[in-house]
Amino acid sequence: MGLLGTVAQVARPALQHLRADVVWISKPLVIGIVGAWFALGAFGHQTVAMGPFHVRVDGNFGRGLTDIALPPLGTLRANTHVAPLHLRATLQDVDVDALQPYVTSPDGPSRLAAQLEQKTLSRIWPFALWLLEIGSLGALTLGALVFRDARRAIAAMLVGLLTVAGAEGLALATYDAKAFFTPSYSGTLALAPQLFGPVEGTIRRVGYFRTELERIVASAGQAYAAVEANPLGRGDEITLLHISDIHLSTLGYGFALQLAQSFNVDMVLDTGDTGSFGTEAEQAILTWVPRFDRPYVFVRGSHDSVAFQEAVASYPNATVLDGTTTEVDGITIYGLGDPYFVSARGAPKSDAQITKLVESVAPGLRDHVRELPQPPDIIAVHDERMAELAAGYAPLVASGHFHVNQSRVEDGTLFLQVGTTGGAGPTGFTPEGDVPFSAEILYFRASADGTNRLIAWDVVQELPATGSFSVQRHVVATDYGELSPSPSPEETPIPTGPSGASGASGASGASG
Repeated sequence: MGLLGTVAQVARPALQHLRADVVWISKPLVIGIVGAWFALGAFGHQTVAMGPFHVRVDGNFGRGLTDIALPPLGTLRANTHVAPLHLRATLQDVDVDALQPYVTSPDGPSRLAAQLEQKTLSRIWPFALWLLEIGSLGALTLGALVFRDARRAIAAMLVGLLTVAGAEGLALATYDAKAFFTPSYSGTLALAPQLFGPVEGTIRRVGYFRTELERIVASAGQAYAAVEANPLGRGDEITLLHISDIHLSTLGYGFALQLAQSFNVDMVLDTGDTGSFGTEAEQAILTWVPRFDRPYVFVRGSHDSVAFQEAVASYPNATVLDGTTTEVDGITIYGLGDPYFVSARGAPKSDAQITKLVESVAPGLRDHVRELPQPPDIIAVHDERMAELAAGYAPLVASGHFHVNQSRVEDGTLFLQVGTTGGAGPTGFTPEGDVPFSAEILYFRASADGTNRLIAWDVVQELPATGSFSVQRHVVATDYGELSPSPSPEETPIPTGPSGASGASGASGASG
């Protein structure tokens, strides 16, 4: 037997012993975590009385989220902590008679929030201890069933205890109530404005637990106590419904109309592709325009003909922008129709040709905006590439075309792109697969310089197949900080004069 054989012979028992030790340790580790997981899922909840509310509180392993479920209104969700502990508070019962005095008195929400805060804080440690007990017992029970060995069962229990305690400690250390500044919402469309509350409260409040709790209590209390009465009042914001790419979908127009009414918006901005094939018969879809019963501003998309644009302008509440501006409720909007029309004879066919055509109008659009007496509050185009060179010259560019909800900032200008309100491709008559109906609610407030600036926007989506509805709030200051549009320094200034481009300012109507 050589040296290597001797070493192997000596080492083999040690390796076998080490392997046995690893198995002995790893099994209780896995069993302890699994046992605690199942126990928290089955028993990790308590129901507590909080003033006029009865609330069920749940805690189990999962993403670091906090859900506030308010049936039948819906659920608010926020990414509040990094620990793998999913927290959920579900309202189970409301004593409306007991709630009414809080809702009707000026200081009612504050008093109720103070009571809920006291109750909540008093229940944190008992609930945390309950989760520890449940997790430990679950781990011990599963360990006893699997091992039938007291030592290994106790080891599994200790693992479950330490796992739950670690998750609770990390959740407490990283919990951020300010995450509810930008929550997501899913639930009933008609009640979304009541539950989400006025954006003014979101912007001006500091992110402490008490003030956030007060905001949620005020919104939920108003909604529960006045479901059949007037909805919760808004702040001093001007609200705008941004839609795009309806593509002849009557379902999409119905979705947009419901949003306009539920959120009580002041105006509608349609950034095009309302049509699909460019035929005269498509103009029948425009009978939806007067149903909004509020100002309707339109810019032509790549599926809208000039004749279609003129048909939009024929409605009394509609304004078409094509190299022109309009002002609605103090909001100044500059708009330009898309230079590409898919059904035009000799229209570009390749993506490269289309891109070149769309980008060719960018210098002229920038010049139009520069020549205005004041920068517009919104530049409205169908395809944001038309306004690429206008970055830094206006605070907001609103567009559609790509059927994707997204936002970005360039030179202090926020580029806001909405998905397809029609939930469809060019056929438009039926929803296309799992593409949701999409729209945006934009909130503006007067600034110190006399202009109106976007302070927040809600991305609203609904899946037509399931009726699943969601609202995601975005606050400009939270997402991007204080924006100050300023052109890129390497850009060469273009001389301007009093003549300007034809139709670059003033109220507009249809453009042929």
